[in-house]
Amino acid sequence: MATSPLDPGVTFIPATYYSVTATDKNPDCVNLNKTFEVTQFYSNDGHNLVVACGLCGQLMTITSASILDPQPEVV
Repeated sequence: MATSPLDPGVTFIPATYYSVTATDKNPDCVNLNKTFEVTQFYSNDGHNLVVACGLCGQLMTITSASILDPQPEVV
């Protein structure tokens, strides 16, 4: 499974919600070097992490991550 690249120092705890920022590094996309915020990102197993560009579909680089506090309630 493909996973988004992570900037150095960005780590994830499994089964945890985060707010993340991601940057498009695809030189063929109009979103090149644009940064986007994902306000409710679930870390799954902490390793298989995917943030993809809505235009080109390529994986974006996760540049920062902050644990949401409180964690969202899942019903």
